Amino acid sequence: MSEVPARLAAALASRYRIDRELGAGGMATVYLAEDLKHHRQVAIKVLHEELAAAVGAERFLAEIRTTANLQHPNILPLFDSGKVEVEPTEAAMSSLLASRSSCILYYVMPFVSGETLRDRLSREKRLPLEDALRIVGEVADALDYAHRAGIVHRDIKPENILISEGHAVIADFGIAKAVSESEPARLTQTGQLIGTPAYLSPEQVSGELLDGRSDLYSLGCVLYECVTGELPFSGTMMVMLTQRMTAAPPSARSKRSDLPAQVDQAITKAMATLSADRFHTGRDLATALRAPLAAARSDRRAIVVLPFANHSPDADNAYFSDGLTEEIINDLASIKSLHVISRTSSMRLKGTDKDIRTIGRELGVRFVLEGSVRKAGNSLRITAQLIDAETDEQLWAEKYSGTMDDVFELQERVSREIVKALGITLSSDEDRRLAHRSIENVHAFELYLQARQELRRYGAESIDRGEALIRRAMEIEGETPPLQALLAWSQVSRVRAGLAADRTPLDAAAAVANALLTSAPEAPYGHSLLGFISYERGEIAAAVRHFHAALELEPNDADAMFYLGISYVSAGQTEEGAQAVAALMASDPLSPMAWLLAGLMPWWTGNVVDGLPKVVRCVEMDPGNLIAHWTLGYGYALAGDAAAASKEAEFMRERAPTMPYTTQLLALVQGMAGQRDAARTTLGDVAGLDAHHKFHLAESFAMAGDLDRAFTLLEEAVNGGFHPGEFIALHCPFLESLRGSARFERIAATAIRLTTEFAA
Repeated sequence: MSEVPARLAAALASRYRIDRELGAGGMATVYLAEDLKHHRQVAIKVLHEELAAAVGAERFLAEIRTTANLQHPNILPLFDSGKVEVEPTEAAMSSLLASRSSCILYYVMPFVSGETLRDRLSREKRLPLEDALRIVGEVADALDYAHRAGIVHRDIKPENILISEGHAVIADFGIAKAVSESEPARLTQTGQLIGTPAYLSPEQVSGELLDGRSDLYSLGCVLYECVTGELPFSGTMMVMLTQRMTAAPPSARSKRSDLPAQVDQAITKAMATLSADRFHTGRDLATALRAPLAAARSDRRAIVVLPFANHSPDADNAYFSDGLTEEIINDLASIKSLHVISRTSSMRLKGTDKDIRTIGRELGVRFVLEGSVRKAGNSLRITAQLIDAETDEQLWAEKYSGTMDDVFELQERVSREIVKALGITLSSDEDRRLAHRSIENVHAFELYLQARQELRRYGAESIDRGEALIRRAMEIEGETPPLQALLAWSQVSRVRAGLAADRTPLDAAAAVANALLTSAPEAPYGHSLLGFISYERGEIAAAVRHFHAALELEPNDADAMFYLGISYVSAGQTEEGAQAVAALMASDPLSPMAWLLAGLMPWWTGNVVDGLPKVVRCVEMDPGNLIAHWTLGYGYALAGDAAAASKEAEFMRERAPTMPYTTQLLALVQGMAGQRDAARTTLGDVAGLDAHHKFHLAESFAMAGDLDRAFTLLEEAVNGGFHPGEFIALHCPFLESLRGSARFERIAATAIRLTTEFAA
């Protein structure tokens, strides 16, 4: 071990055990270490000693403290920082910076087992367009967040962009500012140039005051390199620095002819010589890349797995063929280069008479997998074929025979044959995921599939049956993560369906979810559960965080996508909500709930009419869905069509007279008709289910003329997590009787503040 880490190891021995050097750069060296208190691997970054002397401990630690407050999924968090007083090395003693004592400045970060963007570029030279746009878009979003907090990175380059589980994470916030704002003369003595010449902005070269647009220039350089495999300016350091001050940014399209014009224009704008001509915010740059990213994704291999036909003698074995379909969908969805239509849309094609070409065209997929299952006693036969929907050509077909003991092997063989037929090379992680089986016992697996089917029906009896099946599976398999997660989900379902006496089942489910984060960190169970639980509790920021984490682990989870969109609605984040809608529609285009979410999203900016046709489509697809009818009725009411709203309310009264949303909509349309007494009678002593429902009850009480109750419920809704500020303050027509009062202004101001804080 070299001298510096040996001294550092001795000084930090009570907290960290240093293992080895991970790498070194112009400003610091990174070491792998073990956090002895938390039993986790960390990376300790140590500033070079001469630079540490130039910067000074106070300035360095002050900047680190500032950046430690950055909390964003694409920014590497900070665990710890500090200084260690040591005797200076001989090299330091001979420098002009020498003093009788010296200190080592360090900070501690999570150890990310992935690679840097530089590592990937060194290996591949240039990236696939989708990967380049996604990575740079994620960095732009993270920079937007940091810039709004008043923090500029100052050294954006591929070496400072980590790739973890396929996503970008920015490292080294704070260190460049601490160095650059130190005494210039002392920095000159170290020979340290702050920032990397190939990525410096013109204002960094000229020494001007920097803002976030400097980082965006550097990110434009990174994007240029990612899509062309070359630096935008080349030559000696002085040549590169002079070029960016005097020459227009080069065209990336001249280096890569298939590059979309939108991407070339975005790079040119990001790299404008004058900062005033660039994107003003990271969000602007991310938005500019969104359309070409969507287009790039549409060019990926896309597939739908049609429900496997049940050819078993017993029709009740349909649960097994459906379950096998879903397991294959989940297998294929774990492959990043393959776009897989979600289960909901797949199941809506069960028994369809549409031809393959029509299915491919309607879903926007190139490939279709169809097959059948015959289960007779312990015998099992599976047939499958992969078809090119554009040409109707059969690309692969196979028949498998065996017993139920072979079901996992057969499922994996089908998935691997599809991957092989599509010419996909699996990563080691993808290969491992295909081989992994979370339930080992075949009978327990059957019970799990049956239980999952029961819970999706909702209703007290179905939930009871589902829970009994799960417990039988646990007697065979033990309390494995998928069975624990499904049992906890049944408790959340009871609360959501209004079947629980109180909300304590959420506490029990949360305990299970938190345990699953530790016992099954690579599975989505814990995060999905915590997302649903947080939403029910009105903890919307936590819900969003957990849904994003769940979708990173299982990108095809339509339920998580839907509730992510609903969570953004609750928080007034219409742009992010629209992104969630786009993702859900791409993954689950035949899902009624995807159309429902797409239809209600325009409401929150006052554009009700734009969304109504989509909600009508939802009801047409699933005419028995009561929530869809409520949503349509509420949408008609927002648009001022009292007759159409009343029709939906009456439908709900006939089908579900005691449903809380039925009460709310009936009272609302009565209030619209001027029947205030009837509306108050309908409402009675109704209690709100959650923040979302309380908000809509506030609307009904306002229309019924009970303003005190309306104010109380509105306050509870806003403080409980439902606070689309713009809609409350400006667009909602049912709150008109409350507007103008001091109490309403306070509530509206709170909603707007919470909406703004959430965005930050």
